Amino acid sequence: MEQTNIIQQQKHNTNEEKKDSMDECIMNNDDLDQLIIKKVAETVVVDGNWAVAHASYRMNDVAYIFPITPSSTMGEIADEWSSTEDANGKKKYVNLWDQELKVVEMQSEGGAAGALHGALVSGSLATTYTASQGLLLFIPNLYKIAGELLPTVIHVAARALAGQALSIYGDHSDVMLARSTGVAMVSSFTVQEAHDMAIISQIATLSSSVPFLHFMDGFRTSHEINRIQLVGNEDLREMMPWEKVEEHRQRALSPMHPCQRGTAQSPDVFMQLVESSNKHYQAVNSIFEKALLDFALITGRKYTPFEYHYFGSTMPSIAIVTMGSSVEVVKETLKYLQSEEVCAIGIRLFRPWSPSGFCSVLPPSVLRVATLDRTKESGSQGEPIYMDVCASLISCKRGGVYVAGGRYGLGSKDFTPTMVTAVIQNIMIKNEEKIQHPFTVGINDDVTHLSLPLGKIVNPLNDDVTECVFYGFGGDGTVGANKESAKIIGDYRQDMCVQAYFEYDAKKSSGYTLSHMRFAHAQTLSAPYKIQDMQADFIACHNESYAEANKFDVLRYAKSGGIFFLNTKIASLPPEKRLRALEENLSPSILKTLALRKVKFYITDAGSLAKAYGLKGKINMICMAAFFRLSGVIPFDEAILLLKSSIKKTYSYRGEDVVRKNHELLDAACSEERLIAVDVPSRWKRAHLTEKRRAYLNRHIALIDDAKTKKFVQEIAEPVSHLEGDSIPVSLFLQNAMLGGNMITGTSKFEKRRPNSSGLVPKWNENSCTQCNQCVAVCPHAVIRPFIVTRDEADGAPHPNMFTSVKALGSELAGKRYTLQISPLDCTGCNACVEACPESPKALQMQDVEDVLAGGGDENWDYAVSLPERGDLVDKYSLKGSQFQTPLMEFSGACSGCGETPYFKMITQLFGERMIIANATGCSTIWGGSFPSNPYTISKKSGRGPAWANSLFEDNAEYGFGMFSSMKHRRERLAANVRDLVREVGVYSNLGDLSELVSFLDEWLEIRNEKSDRC
Repeated sequence: MEQTNIIQQQKHNTNEEKKDSMDECIMNNDDLDQLIIKKVAETVVVDGNWAVAHASYRMNDVAYIFPITPSSTMGEIADEWSSTEDANGKKKYVNLWDQELKVVEMQSEGGAAGALHGALVSGSLATTYTASQGLLLFIPNLYKIAGELLPTVIHVAARALAGQALSIYGDHSDVMLARSTGVAMVSSFTVQEAHDMAIISQIATLSSSVPFLHFMDGFRTSHEINRIQLVGNEDLREMMPWEKVEEHRQRALSPMHPCQRGTAQSPDVFMQLVESSNKHYQAVNSIFEKALLDFALITGRKYTPFEYHYFGSTMPSIAIVTMGSSVEVVKETLKYLQSEEVCAIGIRLFRPWSPSGFCSVLPPSVLRVATLDRTKESGSQGEPIYMDVCASLISCKRGGVYVAGGRYGLGSKDFTPTMVTAVIQNIMIKNEEKIQHPFTVGINDDVTHLSLPLGKIVNPLNDDVTECVFYGFGGDGTVGANKESAKIIGDYRQDMCVQAYFEYDAKKSSGYTLSHMRFAHAQTLSAPYKIQDMQADFIACHNESYAEANKFDVLRYAKSGGIFFLNTKIASLPPEKRLRALEENLSPSILKTLALRKVKFYITDAGSLAKAYGLKGKINMICMAAFFRLSGVIPFDEAILLLKSSIKKTYSYRGEDVVRKNHELLDAACSEERLIAVDVPSRWKRAHLTEKRRAYLNRHIALIDDAKTKKFVQEIAEPVSHLEGDSIPVSLFLQNAMLGGNMITGTSKFEKRRPNSSGLVPKWNENSCTQCNQCVAVCPHAVIRPFIVTRDEADGAPHPNMFTSVKALGSELAGKRYTLQISPLDCTGCNACVEACPESPKALQMQDVEDVLAGGGDENWDYAVSLPERGDLVDKYSLKGSQFQTPLMEFSGACSGCGETPYFKMITQLFGERMIIANATGCSTIWGGSFPSNPYTISKKSGRGPAWANSLFEDNAEYGFGMFSSMKHRRERLAANVRDLVREVGVYSNLGDLSELVSFLDEWLEIRNEKSDRC
């Protein structure tokens, strides 16, 4: 290995000499453009994680990974490439040493950190990919790696840390905790930079021996799809500091030249050794600048540690300083505004921070600075960028500059050009005392009044950019289809750029998805923010329930004269019935928007069409074809050819028949008979929600008898479920007792995830039923339940013909009747209950959910759960008897057919009134605790139920043990107090006859540790 590396070094000596001569030229020539090597680079349409993986794969020997959102796909992609072989059985993807990257998945993030450290001291070029709590577990090892001056790059998709709640979304709170570890920190602003900075960081870490942490905004950059230029292997070889690679390998622990590392040092020498690394850190800035310069000479893409942007003609008096994707938002906004007064400075090399480097790009004319931090450090004087800027101004004797610090974008809160203008307006207030400092932007803080008011929407994009929004249902293929659209255009239309960003809740399936896509005849599209209200040219809603009253305002994004495409069963009705059906089913606000904004309206029944071609449920290709037909982003004939080519490539392994069916489906999807234009009548301008319809839609809220629950649902849960959570002011969270992350129980019943992806729910056939309750036991969402009722109760149902009942079996239920009821608005259509039924013919069969709703199935369900509970009539410690107990975990956010939740549900049926749950981070956190939906509820009889809390992924056993030991200690204390009370009662005869109380207390002391309901 060592000999091979020496040969490799000699092979590239000439390239190093060429680069050195270039550096000399640069010192004498200010025009860098003249020295840039002009070449046509390969371009691809990919996301940020792919861009990083592509770079790091080729520049390392080994990667140690452990999956954590949103960085997981970096490791997954590298792992896939590592195991992929070509037709000859050779590795298809290799690094610069013609080997595959060795990818090792560890048992934890802490394990990945330790393995990374071990690989580095052994002379390997090693890397890893992480985020959030995972990065926190790296911190002890980062101190060691930095202290030992081991070169490596840790790639991070920056993500929020769990505080008052878990957040899988992006901000900078994780990377900011690595500031003091000694790693250099580099921020990427775009998908292109994610690729480039991964390379530059690798070169800089090898050249400086200081470990680098390279980060990009989680989701916003890591998952954004955009066109980028790739750096080829020959260019990488030319940039690679081969002598430093060899130097690192020679430092490896080896019995050939043994040494000792990690010793224990005493006070007499420890500090000197800490300070001995100063020169390495002092050199990082110049080394990083040289790496940027070398990169620019070869690729033509020029970067600086602090990037300055100004679009005026004079000298600016105001600067906005920020980092990450927000740099692009600020830059594009200033470019659009052509402001004479405001400039922007983007921070690329965040650590080591260079005061002189910052002040060198800050114009001397600047008198005010607004800093933007994507993190919150409670209790500090200010957030990190604010503090660094203030210290730099003092260091550079620029003390007369006023600085206002602000926070934005926590937990992936969108940061838009409209918010940039709010920041500018704040910092431009003439009277400095009236400038809001500190400030927040993007929320309504009506408690501490730190938030900046937002003005009218600012959209810096040119008119030739087509903006499109797609509403989908988790698991319906919408996101996958949009990624395929981006890939098709990216691969076949090199003259176009596509940008795609996907917004979804944390559920793995059955949640909402929102795809934001932009298309332009350009090489780059820099708009790292969601499409803003009234800016979309094309809107597609692939799930008709979203367009129904009281759900989503799907046309909030529609611009005047835009296009709205709706997938709905109404399209299959006779032409004379369609308009009336649309008026009866669509939200009046949507009808009104269609008319007032003159939006072109098209409908299709993708579900029926897919079923007709034997592809039931596969609507994504139909909807994609409709998009290309209506949007005009590329000529439709060209799009169809590309789609058919994509189908053949994707499905050829499944046979020619499948390919043919998909091709025929594609042709049918865009026919005038299937893709129907709706003439919007002018009367829709006056559309409104009738009181009768309003009462029906709000009937579940009307049934709430607890004032606290009703307040929470109306003020918090409902706006969030309608995708309007951004508008909720801070005060309402406090008024609903949510300080510290508290949430009330039993709110999942108001979510109503209708319809499910299959459109089917079970129907009970009482004549085949043996009342075994097996179907109830396996239901993942507690939507099918047995009820013990009286004849009068059965007859008194809102729809008695649907509320069938039979004589209840078992002597303990004599005189009672048995009925099985289904909640059609909560069922996910998984079919588990049908499969579990042991009878033949089955006592359950799936039927269309719309038929069940038309027959009053949802009202019957509401009636059934309001009846008296009679589970105490049976033995609950049997399978059948347990299912008569009301579950205290219902309607969770789990996937359809989940195998985990039936066990949780049954535990709550047996012990729920006495449970405290320590929940590990993972699936059960998402289906069991995704705000504002809490599936854990309380018993109507006792008012008690499971108390649930979550700490971290890695400490749940200890977290639960802490709960247990604390509770045990408190119970022991209570027992001691009871014993004292029993003793003292005998002393005070004047209290009267307390023998019954004493007997009761003695019995409790005897049975208090029994695992039964008695205690």
